[in-house]
Formats: sequence, C-alpha cells, structure tokens
Amino acid sequence: MALSRRNLPLNALRAFEVAARHCHLGLAAEELGVTHGAVSRQVRQLEDQLGVTLFDRSHRRLTLTTAGRRLSVTVGEALNRLTDGTLYLDPESVAGRLVVATTPSISTGWLLAMISAFSEKYPEIELHLVNIQPGQKQLPAEVSVAVCFGEPEEPHRLVRELFREQHFPVASPALLAAGHPVGNASDLLRYPLIHDRHGRWQRWLSRFGLDVEDARSNLFLRESFQMLSAAREGCGIGLADGIEVANDLRSGNLVALSEDTVEASQSHYLVTDQESRMSVRARLFADHLLRELGRSPGSLPGAVV
Repeated sequence: MALSRRNLPLNALRAFEVAARHCHLGLAAEELGVTHGAVSRQVRQLEDQLGVTLFDRSHRRLTLTTAGRRLSVTVGEALNRLTDGTLYLDPESVAGRLVVATTPSISTGWLLAMISAFSEKYPEIELHLVNIQPGQKQLPAEVSVAVCFGEPEEPHRLVRELFREQHFPVASPALLAAGHPVGNASDLLRYPLIHDRHGRWQRWLSRFGLDVEDARSNLFLRESFQMLSAAREGCGIGLADGIEVANDLRSGNLVALSEDTVEASQSHYLVTDQESRMSVRARLFADHLLRELGRSPGSLPGAVV
C-alpha cells in the first residue's frame, strides 16, 4: 500500500532505515537511543501499514527482502537530502565564488537554462564560467565543477558519465512550410543540410543508403551551437540531441523530422572534486545539474519521418 504525505510514519521510517543499515535491531536501538523492542515494534507497524515484509527473520541475522532493499535506498536518500538541506539554509554559509568549466556549445546550449535556474535559487553563489575544449584531458586547477564532452584524465577527481547524445534531424517549421513535404529520409536531401565539425550527417544518411553529396546544398559550420542557430533561422536541416533542443521542440521553434538517431562518438561527463573534498557550492551545483538532467525529456515529440 502506498503512503500519502498525510500519514507518513516518519519515526517508523527512521527506525527502519537504521535497522536496514545495520541489519541488526540491537545496533539500531543503540544508535537511536531507544529499546530493542521499540525498534522492533516500529518496523512491524511499518510492514503492516505497507502490507509487505521488509526483513527476512528466518535466520539468526536479519536480512532485507527485495521490498526492504528498495525502501532502504529510498528512505536513505530522502534522509540524506533532508540532512543536506538543513546545512545550506543560511545564505552566508554558501556564499562565494564557484568556477564552472564547459565547452562553448554546452555553455550556450542546454546548460544555460540550468545555470539560470541555479542562480535564481542560489543568488549568493557567484558563478564564473570558463571555456574548455571538447576532448580536453586536463582541467584548470581553479575549476570546481566541469561538464566535459569526452572523458578527461583526472584521476584525483570524481568523474561521472552523464549521457551520450543521440542526434536526429531538426528544422524550422517556416523552412518546411516553404519547401517540399518530408515523408522519408530521402526527402531531407531536397533541403540544405547544416553540418558542425563532428560530421554526423553522413553517418545518419548512410543508414538509408543516402549520401550528403546528394543534398540540395551543404553548409559547414564549426560548433554545434552555430549549427542550431542556423537551423532556427531556417538555413537548413541540422542534427541535434533531444536535451539541447528540448526547449525549441516544446516552443515550436524547431520540429523533429525523424525518430532515427545517430550516436555521438563520446559522452558528456560531470567532474568534481572527490566527495570528501567537494565544496558546499560545488555539491549544490552538481546536485542541481543531476536533478535537472533527470527531468530532461528523452523522447522526440512530433517526429515527421
């Protein structure tokens, strides 16, 4: 049975989290400063309320059931977030400078909206954005957080893979309204194709036995943000990832022309100091970024082909 916010048994959930961490009621009671029986009753009441068994009691040592393991993760994360949240209530405790490094395409693309939301939430944090190159292996020492395209060689930092882009064709509705109907991949060749330096168009077209040389024309730009700007202006059809054009697709500035994708050669990575050395400001920014990406759409709305 699912719990509503009104009837959340907070004491029982806390008792369960400690018992699950130790897999021992006596140790849980010691940590909580209550009796063994009190912890046992709280856990039993929680099981009754949820309608599931959280612990296997058939052996001398407690073990978590599948439901118990799932709830343990959920409750543990929730309690950690509550604890962390109380640390940053005072603006003065987080105020200061935070240096974030990323590539020009990322900083002018999908990361921009996330930075804006972060600054609105934490105006006391002074963000400084510095440029790095795609595939750059070493980061400047002053950088606290980096969003890299391509895995850097930073053995003393925490490097986490974020996602790998999946590119699909996008175009301005105005361009399509003035041109030929698009019903299949070959129809895209009736329009100018806009390229960036990654050269993904040939890989995408080859899946359909097509070639960029057969396009009406080809416009070659260096950076992906330049390619997307040109696509918005109706200069032709570009290739984009769902995260970087999510707002454009929602607003109707661009439309997706196919659900077929071509994968980027490298992933995006989040780089921070190790947990033990990470500053409060860096942790807040990293957590904000991960939450925002978790809400980013993964589908391709309105695909034509």
